[in-house]
Amino acid sequence: MKRIVVAIAVLTASVGFSNPIEPIVFDSNSIETDLFKKRKKLKFNRRVQYPAGFNIYAAGPVGLVGLSFDYFITPKIALEVGSGIRNLAPDIGFFGGGRYHFFGKTPLNLTPYVGIYSGFEYTGNDIRNYNLYIPVGIQRIKKNRIAWSLEVAYQRNSYDKGNNIYGGGKLGFRF
Repeated sequence: MKRIVVAIAVLTASVGFSNPIEPIVFDSNSIETDLFKKRKKLKFNRRVQYPAGFNIYAAGPVGLVGLSFDYFITPKIALEVGSGIRNLAPDIGFFGGGRYHFFGKTPLNLTPYVGIYSGFEYTGNDIRNYNLYIPVGIQRIKKNRIAWSLEVAYQRNSYDKGNNIYGGGKLGFRF
């Protein structure tokens, strides 16, 4: 009798679970696209996507205000040229130089940098170097391609020999 009860219990249990559990089916296309999206998101580097930019300086390498064009030749190295006025007279100056971004190859959009610039002016007969500008700062490139940076710099200026610490800010658009 006990054997019959056990047999009925086993058959009832097997009938109750006779619907097999559906196996999980992996769609390789959806997995690949999900992985691709994650990789693309992680590898998104705005210095690579938008290497060129126009900027407006306030108290930068030339003096009071200036306009510049910069280009990332690699994600870590940017070259920049520009011009601006160095005082209220207004005396026009030109500058050129470059920046090294420490985390340039990462997808971080806020990166610290160090740079070196040289300021020049045209005196009517020749070009004269009057400024050495070495900034340390941070740059951020936003999703809408607006870029800003703040910097503190050592400056050796022929016109302002008493002040060696300088600073500036920059606002620009990347493309």
